[in-house]
Formats: sequence, structure tokens, C-alpha cells
Amino acid sequence: MNKEIPEFLKFNKISRDKKEKLIIAFLSGVFLILVSTPVNKITNKTKNEKNAGDAVSKQDEKKDINNAYLTNMENKLEQTIGGMDGAGRVLVMITLKDDGEKILDKNRPYESQSETDKADGRDYSRETIKSDQETVLVDREGDTSPIVVKEQYPGVEGVVVLCEGGNDKALSLKIKEAVGALFSVPSHKIVVGKLRSD
Repeated sequence: MNKEIPEFLKFNKISRDKKEKLIIAFLSGVFLILVSTPVNKITNKTKNEKNAGDAVSKQDEKKDINNAYLTNMENKLEQTIGGMDGAGRVLVMITLKDDGEKILDKNRPYESQSETDKADGRDYSRETIKSDQETVLVDREGDTSPIVVKEQYPGVEGVVVLCEGGNDKALSLKIKEAVGALFSVPSHKIVVGKLRSD
């Protein structure tokens, strides 16, 4: 069984220049295949990691904003109650109902009608067009996001006020009224107590 090698596979009969060109072309092809596949996978992985990182950073940013908002409200309420006669030193804790709300821009739904009727020898046409409400999106540098018209701060769930004059019933009532007026919180969700003396 003596099989002959086909002519095009006989490497020895090809000139040196052609051999070098074939080897360079082959290696270039292998290199391009190896490089292009991982780049796509790395790019997709990087995009996915970036999107996940963006979501986490947005959540962290929202928490930071809510914490700053909460701290600011507590400080202002402490100052306000501290200014009341007989309150003395004041500590306040506020809890929030939610994380706030973003109101998005929406297309307004519309409906248009026209009718077709044959009367007095004339033809009248009838046509109905209806459009549903949709959120308006904007594309910024490849990132699609809705347009925010208004952002509402988180609502207050409950308030606890501890002050040196917290055992005075008249002062406690004034504090409850003030907190209820400021935050629209029902009185059963406002607690006023005496601050422990050190």
C-alpha cells in the first residue's frame, strides 16, 4: 500500500518565499481567531459587569441620598423642638415609608374618530384612531432611560422624640402637633418621651 501524497501537500517542493508567506498567513489566521473570540466574550462580560455595577452604585447612591435627607430632617426637627420652651436637650428618630418616587414623562393617550355616512347623496367616512399611554425614553450615549418629570422625597412613617421635658403633658401635646403638622403623620405614629438624664 504505497499511497502518494497529493501535490499540494508536498511542502518540500514549495519555494522558501511561498513557505514563509503560507506560514505567516496561517499564523495570522490562527491569531485573529484566538484574539477575536475572547475579545467578544470579554466585551460582553465587561458590559454586563458594568450594568450590574451601575445598578448597585445607583442603589448605593439612592441610599446615601435618603440617609442624607433623613439626617437633615432629624437635625432640623431637633432644632425646632429644642427651641420650644421647656424641651431642653432633644433627640429625634424618623423612619421613612419608602425610597421616594420618580414621576416619569408619558405620552398622552388620544383617540380620534371620523364617521362615514351616506346622506343627502353624499358619502361620509368614519375612522377611529387610538393611542395608548407610553413612557418617554431618551437615548444618551447608548444608555436608554426614561425622562423624569418630578421626584418626590420619601414619606415619613413615624417619629420618636426624646427630650428633657418629655414628661410634661402639655409640651408633649405641642410636640405631637408640631410633628404632625410638619410631616403629615398621624398622632398614633408620633411618640414623645423623656430623655434619660446622665
